[in-house]
Amino acid sequence: MSQNPDLIVAAPLWPHGDSSLMHLMRRAGQHSTTCWAQCIDTGLSAVQYAILVVLAEETCCDQQTLGNRAGFDKATGTYVIDRMTKSGLVNVVVDPDNRRRKLVSMTEDGEDMLERMVEQAKSAEKTIASGLNEQDIRDLKRLLSKLGGLQEP
Repeated sequence: MSQNPDLIVAAPLWPHGDSSLMHLMRRAGQHSTTCWAQCIDTGLSAVQYAILVVLAEETCCDQQTLGNRAGFDKATGTYVIDRMTKSGLVNVVVDPDNRRRKLVSMTEDGEDMLERMVEQAKSAEKTIASGLNEQDIRDLKRLLSKLGGLQEP
C-alpha cells in the first residue's frame, strides 16, 4: 500500500481499507442509473422526469426556475429541454415581458408521459432503497441533501 496519504484518501478501494467518499458516491450514482434503467421503459432520464414533475406543479415556468427546481444547470437544461421539445413533451416560447427569458410548459403528450411514468419512478425508488430500513432511508436522504446543498427533507 502507498505511503502517500493523499493517494490513500483518493483511492477507489484498498483491499483491506476504507473506500473514498468520491468512489462510493460514483458507485451509488451508477447503482441509481441502473435502477432507473431497469424500472423505466419510456427512455426518459431522471432529469427529464423531474422536469415533467415540476411542470405539473408550475404549469409554466422559465428555464432558470425550472433548473433550480428540477436540479440541473443551464447547459444541461438547454440540451434536455431541446430534446423534450423535439419529442413533443414540452413547449418553449419567448416570454413576451422579457424576450431574454424562455417559458417552458408541458404538452398533452408530456402529461400522458408523466402519468405513465409515475408508477415506474416509484418502482425505481423502491428498487434503489431495497435493503435499507426506514431509518437508513431517512439518514441517507438527510446526508445526500446536506452534501447537495439542499434543505433537509
